[in-house]
Amino acid sequence: MLNSIKNDSVTAFSADNDRFTTPLTVDQIMNQTAGAYDTTDVPDPVTGAIEKTITKRPKFSPDSVYTFRIKEQIVFDKEASRLFFRIIGIAPIAKQVIGGKSVPRILFWIYYPDLRRTLAKTDVYNPKNFSSRMTWEELFESRFFSSYIIKSSANNPGDRYLNAMIKDPLFRLLEGENIKTRIFNYEQDLWQY
Repeated sequence: MLNSIKNDSVTAFSADNDRFTTPLTVDQIMNQTAGAYDTTDVPDPVTGAIEKTITKRPKFSPDSVYTFRIKEQIVFDKEASRLFFRIIGIAPIAKQVIGGKSVPRILFWIYYPDLRRTLAKTDVYNPKNFSSRMTWEELFESRFFSSYIIKSSANNPGDRYLNAMIKDPLFRLLEGENIKTRIFNYEQDLWQY
């Protein structure tokens, strides 16, 4: 993704919202992923006084990105009687250490149709199947990833995330599964046998 932003003129958008409203420059992305200065409290072993020490955080490592946030639109085509999942955007989520705790942080959003050309050129490594080659674009379009719902626009006039409405993580997962079931039932109810 970083190479496509630098070389393929793909525009990254701010992580403030998922509406692709605030574009970021290449310099802003590079500053966001570069190491930064931070102050830490270090106790003096002799006197016990706490001193502020300026340290430099390590440079962003692409290995710290294990998850992605994917924004999708679900469309039911009545002529083809088929449910389509259209990917709108992708956001990498990096683990960042703040105050000794690992906190996930959304780096930026990328509009998926712009990124698609780059993903079609890059192969995915599959350790379980060496004979079949697949690109990242085929992986996303074939939905070969596991996911769970964190936000829905159906019956959500405030455009809030599930964690803002439901505090218990188990009930949030169950509500995400309920949303999946409602979508599946909507598709099945349109069929007549």
